[in-house]
Amino acid sequence: MTVSMSRPHWLVPSLMIGSLICGIAFALGHHFFYASLDSRIVQSSTQQEWNIRIGTGMAFLVKAFLTAAVGFAYTQFLWTTLASRNSTLEGIDAMFGVATNAWDFLSLELWRKGLGLVAVASVLWALPIVAVFTPAALTVQPSSESNKTIHRLHLPTLNFSDPQTFSIWGGDGMAGYEAPSIAVSRLVSSVASQGSIIPMKAPYPNSSFSTSFHAPSLSCRPMGGGPEFHAAFDKLFLNLTEPNFGAGSTEISFFSFVPQHPLVLRKNETDDWKLRTLLGLQAILDKAGSAMLATVDGLEDPRSPCWFYVGFPIVKGYANRTVQCGLYNSSYDVEWKFSNGQQTTTVRNMTRLNPVSRANADNKLMYYANGTPDVPYVAVMDALGALLMGWIQSSRFGVMWPSRTQILSTVLTQTYEMQHLRHSALKLVPIEPQSPHKTNLTMVEAMEQLVTNISLSLFSVGDFL
Repeated sequence: MTVSMSRPHWLVPSLMIGSLICGIAFALGHHFFYASLDSRIVQSSTQQEWNIRIGTGMAFLVKAFLTAAVGFAYTQFLWTTLASRNSTLEGIDAMFGVATNAWDFLSLELWRKGLGLVAVASVLWALPIVAVFTPAALTVQPSSESNKTIHRLHLPTLNFSDPQTFSIWGGDGMAGYEAPSIAVSRLVSSVASQGSIIPMKAPYPNSSFSTSFHAPSLSCRPMGGGPEFHAAFDKLFLNLTEPNFGAGSTEISFFSFVPQHPLVLRKNETDDWKLRTLLGLQAILDKAGSAMLATVDGLEDPRSPCWFYVGFPIVKGYANRTVQCGLYNSSYDVEWKFSNGQQTTTVRNMTRLNPVSRANADNKLMYYANGTPDVPYVAVMDALGALLMGWIQSSRFGVMWPSRTQILSTVLTQTYEMQHLRHSALKLVPIEPQSPHKTNLTMVEAMEQLVTNISLSLFSVGDFL
């Protein structure tokens, strides 16, 4: 009997090729999905579970489609083999069963007459390995380097557009700068007591960015004026303190003051920084004087900064033991880093540009001087002056009595000069402190760093941004 072989229907080849294409497509999709997860931070265990679920599901689809494609191919190959070769009933059973029963691989007739079927059947048996090993291919491990992702965000910047945010502004005929705002005073006090930068709100727990901006800075140096002015300073200091300075039981061992405006100019007097400096020293040490003293230098000279003075007098050392600090506008280039929400701030560059005085702070129309806002800068200097100005009286027994000044509650007590107060106030020259916590940080360095920290801490207050 002759059996006519019809041409294969288009459906079977289409299913075979379509299944193969789908299997390859899902395999590529699985590869690229896992590649996209490489070196990425896993935020939670749930995220990792879903990654594994998706990967396992795609691997199952790869297995299903490839199994279908190979199954269709095996069926076609099987009938082609049976039609071209004579086989025993045992051999035919092995050819039909080898795709589902591994024991049929032991049939010798299968290997002699259907070697191609053995190869295709081996592929069918190997395909389940795809679903077995795939879940283990995605693992989580600690990384030595943090993952970096770039986000486009609006970086924080200081907003100096409204002077009343930083200051108390007079009105009703008294328009002009009056005092620092409560927010500025609290910020200056907090930074001075902590000795560190108050962190801003992190955009992300682990992130970094750089900003450039203008903000106040301080420049400190030994008090100038020349020998004649120093002699006048020393004479005034002795007149205001004990005549036998260094021989009494108590002496002034620390003072800080702000230049004061002369109420009345005497004959041959000039209203300059030297006169205001002497008036500031007199006002702060005059125990009978008024407590209503200016806490910021009001010299109306835009070329001169607001000055602040700090002194550590010893016998025969008054003017030469005094430093003066001036307020400046500076450009900052700062890098901000956050690691698990903890802020690290690095000032890559800080350049002083121009002095800042109160000359333009009293007039709202002159709010911006030299292209920079003066009022916020003056407010910071004013708050710092209110915190530090005053004096400390020390006894030969090591007891100190502060008057008005709050410097003992600030980080400035860690400076070299402040650690010497108890030991040098009643000596001819300073001696080494007995405290084991020695430091080489000078008051000049500490004051400059303090104002820099205050400027960087402005970013922690939302109203200033």
